[in-house]
Amino acid sequence: MPRPLPRVATLLATLAVLLAGLLTATTAPASAKIWKVPAPNVSLDPLTHLTEFENRIVVQINKRRKKADLKPVRYFDSCVDGFSERWARHLAETGEFVHRSQRKILRRCDLTWVGETLVRGSLLTPASAVKAWMHSPEHRAVIMKPRANRAGVGVRLGGGQVYAVLNFGDIN
Repeated sequence: MPRPLPRVATLLATLAVLLAGLLTATTAPASAKIWKVPAPNVSLDPLTHLTEFENRIVVQINKRRKKADLKPVRYFDSCVDGFSERWARHLAETGEFVHRSQRKILRRCDLTWVGETLVRGSLLTPASAVKAWMHSPEHRAVIMKPRANRAGVGVRLGGGQVYAVLNFGDIN
């Protein structure tokens, strides 16, 4: 007569694997990947290497934050960055130039604060983007927010324009 114990053990092991997969699939976005803001790579043209454009934006912002005795934004966050990338693509494809509700970013990225800045222009560089933001009181407030500790930046080309979306967030 076969022993039922091996079947029960197999069934329990299978259920454990399924449960682990379900838990992994529904893990909160707080487990988003983060990476340090890299130093600029001066050998790359930021208009042909858009990731370099994005990196240089945060480097330029951190220079401004340092002058104001604020902590630098040290990390990119994959959740925040994904929202920035998708919005930049949307703006470049549609030609729209509007902010969106930040509620979804707050909720999906498990943040307590988020701010967004947008810029577009035909001769836009990372330095000129940051300069434009710093001359706008609303955008400057986002960039200089002491609690900003995570970044996401999206840059896209469309219709002869460079579109840049910056989202800063706080995970506290």
